[in-house]
Amino acid sequence: MRLPILQLKLTAHGLPVVRAVQWSLVFVIAASAAVGGWLWWDSLVLDEQAAVYEAAARRVQNATGKFAQDSLQAGFDLSEGRLKVMNQEVIFSDQLLKQRAFSWTRFLSDLEDAVPPRISIASVTLGGADAAIALSGSALTLKDVTALVNSLERHPSFRNVVLSQHRVQEPAGTEEERKKMRPTIGFTLTAGYRPAI
Repeated sequence: MRLPILQLKLTAHGLPVVRAVQWSLVFVIAASAAVGGWLWWDSLVLDEQAAVYEAAARRVQNATGKFAQDSLQAGFDLSEGRLKVMNQEVIFSDQLLKQRAFSWTRFLSDLEDAVPPRISIASVTLGGADAAIALSGSALTLKDVTALVNSLERHPSFRNVVLSQHRVQEPAGTEEERKKMRPTIGFTLTAGYRPAI
């Protein structure tokens, strides 16, 4: 009599699937390690480049500071306020260069036409953006200052007139001389100027 053959499987039924998952995880871990190593190497390169840029920025800041000190010693004002004004002056100069036909004679003639009687102009400053002018002077009354603003607004060469300041000015001289004279109105105004065609 023959003995029956006994066949036993000592491995689990899902072992091939588990082995496939294990090898997949090994691959994922290896790929993650490779990507991590590449990113680490790239960060070292970026750190070196950042150090170069930081050193260049420090050199520029030092050179700028030295330039500002040298300029201040030479008598040039490079403060933020002055740089803003300087920028406006450059813009205005560019506009004048573009026009090339700017005529001082025409400008003064237009100004003379626009200024009514009883107004004394003390200074005219050209500059700033949009061909701006600044006028300062005095008038006998506030009504005369209003007449000046209205006259400039009506003139075809002036626009955007803004009265920036006005104040009562007491006459100069001795007390007796001051009694004989009336106080005047000092003013400062700005306006855009473009000669009418």
